Amino acid sequence: MPDVLTTAADIRCAHLAPLVVVPSQTTLTVAGNPVLLVSDLLAATVPTCPNSGSPGLVVCGKVTSLTDGASTLLKVRGTAVALDTARGLTLAQPAQPVLWNVLSAGQTILKAR
Repeated sequence: MPDVLTTAADIRCAHLAPLVVVPSQTTLTVAGNPVLLVSDLLAATVPTCPNSGSPGLVVCGKVTSLTDGASTLLKVRGTAVALDTARGLTLAQPAQPVLWNVLSAGQTILKAR
């Protein structure tokens, strides 16, 4: 079973810049860190993406989609929690798709489907 993501997770774009994810809830926590929801990932930004310098290159900037990693069982206020299998797309150009993915869930205690 996949681990649930928390604010201690390491999530990066394909250019290795970290995603900035702000939790929208503090009700469910693991080791004091709020669990991340799918909606939190969809609102994430990538402010330090290095994909620039040449004409036509656009930094990742923002998450545009979640293609995997939403729990089908565990929800907070009706919104699915995010799992360590989460990945999706960003705004980067010109090479589409530019993926982001999880390197570490930030915890190994809480698992979900």
